[in-house]
Amino acid sequence: MPPPPRRRNLRGHGALLRDEILAAAVRVIDGAESEAEVSLRRIAREAGIAAPSVYAHFADLERVLEAVAESSWIQVSDEIAEYVQHATSPRECLLIGCRIYVAFAKRHPLRYTLMTQKGQIPPAARRALAVVTRGLLACRGQGSDASDSDCDRIAAALSVALHGVAMLHRSDAPSLWLNDFSTDDVIATLVDSATLQLAEAERV
Repeated sequence: MPPPPRRRNLRGHGALLRDEILAAAVRVIDGAESEAEVSLRRIAREAGIAAPSVYAHFADLERVLEAVAESSWIQVSDEIAEYVQHATSPRECLLIGCRIYVAFAKRHPLRYTLMTQKGQIPPAARRALAVVTRGLLACRGQGSDASDSDCDRIAAALSVALHGVAMLHRSDAPSLWLNDFSTDDVIATLVDSATLQLAEAERV
């Protein structure tokens, strides 16, 4: 069903149209199987506007995709911040954050691919991944002898592993890697391995 005709924005409300274009782009991307199915014309049609209207806010499709990637990283950060409030321990906080991250990638596979393949790294991406470092720092506890560089290194390893788990849904045979384990089982193992490595670093 085509989108309903949109009302013309009032003068001075250009930012509102930009937001509508981004929202339409997200819907198109989430409904597509590959980036080849995403075009400015299709995004404009989803937003209920003429294709040339997009150029008043974005130079080309690449700029639209970059904006979608940044807003998606913000969405991931917001979802993590919302759910970790219910954690009762540093480990649980880190575990929830990692699970939310992977769950987002599973719900929005093409959007996650675009988020992690675009050339420029938006600040929102670094903020989202910094959740892992902060989570490990919290697990480290007071009086720890582990250095910040140790924590950064272990957090980077955990982030890379999480990206691997997040991309499993793009494979035709995820069971090849998971065997009979769930992604939650694997994430818990990764988190526990990271905290054990941090404990080892404290003893060195």
